[in-house]
Amino acid sequence: MTHSAGLPGVAINPAKTRDRKVLAGRRFLVVDDHPHMIDVVCEILRHFGASDLVKAVSAEEALAKCSKRDPFDCVVCDFNMKPINGLQVLQSIRMGTQPHVARDQPFILLTGHGEIDVVKAAVALDVSAYVVKPVAVDIFLTALNRALAPKVALHAAAHYQTVPLAAVRRFQ
Repeated sequence: MTHSAGLPGVAINPAKTRDRKVLAGRRFLVVDDHPHMIDVVCEILRHFGASDLVKAVSAEEALAKCSKRDPFDCVVCDFNMKPINGLQVLQSIRMGTQPHVARDQPFILLTGHGEIDVVKAAVALDVSAYVVKPVAVDIFLTALNRALAPKVALHAAAHYQTVPLAAVRRFQ
């Protein structure tokens, strides 16, 4: 199975080592309250050439590591974290309440839940991609393709404030 990495003329085929450097030069922030999951995601990213990997075990730590001067090509964030979950992080970015993060920051949401309320909220918040754990390489590469593709136009910041997250808080 071959996947585009969102880079013109580049296709990722997990079975071919020539594709291993397709993410070279890319910068990623990986956020999860389970260090093992961070390691799994980082290993996939490293396999395809990413070397600038920043890790965070909470939403607060992740947001503190963001900077508009040295932005991440993509944030890969778990949904089910406390006290701030991944959807809340995404919502605050899209609303523009995180001045050190661009509102159009590419963002992949990871979750152990395929619940429709979580998916609907993520889509309403213009998530770049959504991946259900356990993370399969081919599915994760498809998510990276979406996240690294040219950015889409966002709604006005006020729109994201109206996205209901109450229904998804029950998973915490």
